[in-house]
Amino acid sequence: MNGDTPKSIVHPTDLSFASQDAFAHALRIAVACKSMLHILHIEAPETEEDDWDRFPQVREMLARWKMISPTATRAEAAEQLGVKIVKASVESESPVVGVAAYVERHLCDLLVMMTRPRSALERLLASSVAEETARETHVPALFLREDQKGFVDRETGAVSLNTVLMPVEATVSPLDAFRHVAAVAHCLNPAADVMMLHVGDDLPLFEGLLPHIELRRGPVVETILAYAQEIKADMIAMPTRGRKGLLEALRGSTTQRVLHEAPCPLLASPVK
Repeated sequence: MNGDTPKSIVHPTDLSFASQDAFAHALRIAVACKSMLHILHIEAPETEEDDWDRFPQVREMLARWKMISPTATRAEAAEQLGVKIVKASVESESPVVGVAAYVERHLCDLLVMMTRPRSALERLLASSVAEETARETHVPALFLREDQKGFVDRETGAVSLNTVLMPVEATVSPLDAFRHVAAVAHCLNPAADVMMLHVGDDLPLFEGLLPHIELRRGPVVETILAYAQEIKADMIAMPTRGRKGLLEALRGSTTQRVLHEAPCPLLASPVK
């Protein structure tokens, strides 16, 4: 995206109540950035036709947030808010393949997904569908865990995104990720602060193109998590390398461990 706000957001959903928080975040970001929002359900071939009433109710939520009139039509809501909503159901044997194909076909540039807490053994045996989807699509992905509080109030639409933590390292250029993260954060809250952290002995310079980078020493994951708690981060943004780097990062080590233990949502942002 190179600093642009997302134009086409995909929220894959299993139509469960637990996914409502992720839906609220996807919808609120779409409204703030005036993006197209795709609410996507993947179903196995030869299953019964989807009950479209089970899809998240967009106008009902927007009316509850007092952004539109309860009697507004779909066209009126779209015109008033500058947001287009698409509800889609796609047949695929694999949710990961189905979402990836949809993302590629519709040139989507942000995923918003719910992921459930998993034990260390579960993570060792298999990755979650959300993580596999992020690896396969190679687009920025916002993860929300079921057991953590996000930065969008599902009932009111209020945004509490004040502080974003972005860890950086010398081997991954963070400039594109920083512009992307700042664009999304400032779309939701123009006063949001993006704070950077490097865990190591010396600060990477990045040609002086970034604001202040906090330097801390210690175990990488534990130090990131501790600093997130210290600054009361509302979101953690992790720049990741290209396709190979994102695969490695989400399969183990830093990004995956931070994702599983973070006190707030995590945005994984691939960089060149």
